[in-house]
Amino acid sequence: MRYSWTLKWNKFKYGLIAGFISPAIGFLIAYLVIGNNLSFLQFSSYFFGEINTNNIVSDIYLEMRQNTLMFCLLVNMLIFYFSFFIFKIDQFSKGIVGLTLLWAAVSILFIN
Repeated sequence: MRYSWTLKWNKFKYGLIAGFISPAIGFLIAYLVIGNNLSFLQFSSYFFGEINTNNIVSDIYLEMRQNTLMFCLLVNMLIFYFSFFIFKIDQFSKGIVGLTLLWAAVSILFIN
């Protein structure tokens, strides 16, 4: 039997690690796509800061926050697609799905 790289990476803990790292990559991608002319610190402060819902500018920042969260979760789902459907590494996929569900629950609380 030939040793495959999928046997090495088919571990639950590697899926958890990928689930923690990939939202940060999604955040960087969102900054590149959505950030336009903002510095990275401004983009981060708008994302993590308090939003006052009294004016139209706040609505724009709320939409930016939602789009950024979607980028973060989509990277996890892309990794899940490749790990589960293409490479068939099930234990790795369990870690990704578990953390994606956790991130989705946290992001629902974060948006409201």
